[in-house]
Amino acid sequence: MYHIQNDRFSAGIRAEGAELASLRDLTSGREWIWQADPTVWGSSAPILFPIVGFLKEGATRIEDSTYPIPKHGILRGRKTSLLELQENTIRLGFTSDAGTLALYPYPFEFEVSFHVCEDGLDVRYQIHNPGSTSMLFSVGSHPAFALDLSAAELSDYTIQFSEPETLDLYGLEDNLLVLKQEGYLTSEREIPLSASLFEQDALIFQHIQSRRIRLVCDRDPVQLEMEIGEAPHLGLWAKPGAPYVCIEPWFTYNDAADSDGQFEHKPGIMTLLPGSTFETGYQIRIL
Repeated sequence: MYHIQNDRFSAGIRAEGAELASLRDLTSGREWIWQADPTVWGSSAPILFPIVGFLKEGATRIEDSTYPIPKHGILRGRKTSLLELQENTIRLGFTSDAGTLALYPYPFEFEVSFHVCEDGLDVRYQIHNPGSTSMLFSVGSHPAFALDLSAAELSDYTIQFSEPETLDLYGLEDNLLVLKQEGYLTSEREIPLSASLFEQDALIFQHIQSRRIRLVCDRDPVQLEMEIGEAPHLGLWAKPGAPYVCIEPWFTYNDAADSDGQFEHKPGIMTLLPGSTFETGYQIRIL
């Protein structure tokens, strides 16, 4: 585990997977990241690359070969290289190797930086294509935020959008994307949390307008705000009734039943030219 901090916040980042494991407010002692209890859900903020979720039949076709890219991709639990470590900043890197190329055929360099700032944490990704051919990929984030259910009820918490949203609700059946409800939100800004909200797995929204998502508690004046950058889609998820909620900016999502299995046809797949770099990320603000 690596640690960075400033006068107000400390952050912990696992060397494996470059996974954010802690964001603690040093003035109040409050921990904002789910502590990966393995009896509930043993992760805290996996990085999703080069896919989000599941592939139909667990595999995809790239050119003339089939690749069994696992759920949420190939970075979770993977070893990183330390590129930079300062008091308030860390950069970690993933590099493709024989193991990744057996699952996903493109060489890549993936750099993750964490910077503790005066009001929270900035997280940035740089995805570089060092190869001689174009690279197909997508990316997503999966941070889990801790809920203090000793001081409040789950029903006291609300997810709030910065813009009024009119959205259909998508979900999962047999790990594949399905339309659950048309018009789930109609010019609305809030989704209240409840013990039953995630009984059928994640809530998935395509092409959201909001760039800022807040986690608000009626019994707590302190709010968490996540700036999701350019990600066009959003997943919300937790184990039903658990003391956390995941706010997940995505560039793609699970395959649907009508997927033809061709990676290049998957919605949200992007093309990175040889020698090019794609940058994105998110910010966590404690307000």
